[in-house]
Amino acid sequence: MATKVLLIEDDAAFRRTLAEVLGAEGYSVTEAPSGKAGIVAAREQMPDLVILDVVMPGMKGTEVCQYLKQDGLTARVPILILTGNDKDGQDVACLDMGADDYLTKPVKSERLLAYCRSILRRTAGESREALPARLEVGALALDYARKVAILGRKEYAHLTPKEFELLYFLAGRSPTPRDRATIYREVWGVEAPSEGALKTVEVHVRRVRLKLGWKSDQWLVSVTGRGYALIPPAA
Repeated sequence: MATKVLLIEDDAAFRRTLAEVLGAEGYSVTEAPSGKAGIVAAREQMPDLVILDVVMPGMKGTEVCQYLKQDGLTARVPILILTGNDKDGQDVACLDMGADDYLTKPVKSERLLAYCRSILRRTAGESREALPARLEVGALALDYARKVAILGRKEYAHLTPKEFELLYFLAGRSPTPRDRATIYREVWGVEAPSEGALKTVEVHVRRVRLKLGWKSDQWLVSVTGRGYALIPPAA
């Protein structure tokens, strides 16, 4: 069965171009011309991936992203956002709401397809076949199949797939730190195209800390000049 991609984009010409590129790659593409139409399509069709434009009339991409990630039916559907300017803060807003990655327009076909493959591969778990299904670091356990973090007797099941992947990657290398470029390459599946892309690592680190209730010097630690490391606190 073909992988289902939902394309939410108000620019008809640009939308058709992207749909043709994706279709030629073998994806089954559904087009939605607005945020509201996109939400309806996502709930009805349960796509494997949503490609979402940020700037749209009416319901903005940030609102669509937030809705899809808060809806239990679509919360785990990965989202790739398209932004016209990665300096306007809208890309970061979407990442904070749970989007998996973003691309800045104009979008090159090869890069779009590479990002789609990377996101779908991570979601399917294909990139972790050789790693254990469960990792334990101190009192923290990570269940890869369920994408659940377990600390003490409490389960944290509300991490997005990308947040869990980042935590899982660092857990597998604990307590050695990894820099942002390495984290991006291994977790996102491609080389970081810009400094803005590297900042998405910082965004995801911040969200993991917030969701698990960790301070910046607990567990997910910033190591000056070396990046981030998962280090169990001293007993």
